[in-house]
Amino acid sequence: MSIKGFHLIFIAIAAIFCASFGIWALFIEDVDTGAAMKIAGVVTLVAALALVAYGFYFRRKSKDIIV
Repeated sequence: MSIKGFHLIFIAIAAIFCASFGIWALFIEDVDTGAAMKIAGVVTLVAALALVAYGFYFRRKSKDIIV
């Protein structure tokens, strides 16, 4: 596997983990955590979207790189 392939897989896994945590944080009961967990959920969902956008950007830009 090339470094490009590894990078794309790593970004995809990071986006999946961010989205999973974000969804979990939004649906957790906020008895003990208050609004902090909801804010963390929204922030990580935004990070997941940013990672997906970066993955598409990297894929498009790395077509010219031969590694």
